[in-house]
Amino acid sequence: MGESHDEVDCSKALARLFEFLDAEIGEAEGDRIRQHLADCEPCLGEFDAGDHLKRLVRRSCSEPAPAELHVRIRQQITVLRREVDLG
Repeated sequence: MGESHDEVDCSKALARLFEFLDAEIGEAEGDRIRQHLADCEPCLGEFDAGDHLKRLVRRSCSEPAPAELHVRIRQQITVLRREVDLG
């Protein structure tokens, strides 16, 4: 594909997964991630798992989680990704 500068690699797609699920990224970046997910089965599996998790939490909780919890979860995901990448 001639647009390699516009393509998203797996690490970037996964790093932005929850922002993508929460629609917290711009339209152009969202389109690039959508295209990556359409072409990459492992990342699509991660997306499906993340989407399922968000739906489960949404269904299980009647009140929104504190913003601090959201930040702590993202930080922990980043730490775990680094450990996997280094391991």
